[in-house]
Amino acid sequence: MSRESPRARLAEPWHSHLATLSASGPEDEQAALAAARLFTEYLRACRDERFAMSLLPPGRFLMPGNLAGSPALTFAPLDLPGDGAAPEGSLWAMMRRRYEAYKDVVVRPFFRDHFSRLDRQVVLVDALAAFNSGPEALHDLEAALAGILDCFRIGRSTLLSSLFRPRIDRILFAATKADHLHHSSHDRLEAVLRRTVNRAVAKAEDTGADIDVVALAAVRATREAQVQRGREKLPSILGTPSSGEVANGEAFDGETEVATFPGDLPADPEELFKGDSAFQGLSSATAEKSDFRFLRFRPPHLECRDAGGPMLPHIRLDRALQFLIGDRLQ
Repeated sequence: MSRESPRARLAEPWHSHLATLSASGPEDEQAALAAARLFTEYLRACRDERFAMSLLPPGRFLMPGNLAGSPALTFAPLDLPGDGAAPEGSLWAMMRRRYEAYKDVVVRPFFRDHFSRLDRQVVLVDALAAFNSGPEALHDLEAALAGILDCFRIGRSTLLSSLFRPRIDRILFAATKADHLHHSSHDRLEAVLRRTVNRAVAKAEDTGADIDVVALAAVRATREAQVQRGREKLPSILGTPSSGEVANGEAFDGETEVATFPGDLPADPEELFKGDSAFQGLSSATAEKSDFRFLRFRPPHLECRDAGGPMLPHIRLDRALQFLIGDRLQ
């Protein structure tokens, strides 16, 4: 995967180091540390919003926490022969041993302590970042969402399963940042997400689980307006970009409200999955200067209601809660 576009260019420093390593050679702590560092830098580059890759295991390499620098996070993939076993005392055996430690220390406890107890699941998806980066990012997101469902124990719950081995019987795929679009594009955002999760949804529905897709914003940071441009009135959004955000060469101070026209999503989601990547054929310097359509907005000032305390505006959070737990409240 790292040898395919656009990952191949991002992985060049790691691949260059990888070419100097012999998997069957002796253990080398410094080589392992360098490989882990370069592999982590490659994963960070893939996550950059210009490329918005979603399939980025192992996840703790990007969020090491208290495991930073530990052997469980100082390994990296190697170029291996087509057959054979890892010789004792080799770099290959060392990397395999540390990968197994990663599974023991990070993966298995996470599944045991968290996933094994779930019976409802919401999967938050930054679809805007993916389709803003091009078809490759969308296909990568599609593969990541299908892989996520492989981690869940999915199926219709019974009384016995709810007591001993809970199954996830409702899954909500939520396209976040709906407040970055005018409401007229929300249905299209949902259609894009539904197209992206088709493979995952088909797999889940075969088990009897209920699936839904929604465009939402848990905290709505913008409001809508009509902006006059010549004789046209454009549907726009108003919000306060976070300090340091830049658009069209203008840097925002975190206090000034601006109106932006986010554009319309295509009526046919397939249009976003076709064509060239937004960065295909671009040099590194060109990609660095690329502008992005979607700004990060500050949360709004809290509004006080007569009936209670401050209320944060949202988009379809109520619909999400109704789907996930509405049957439990009846």
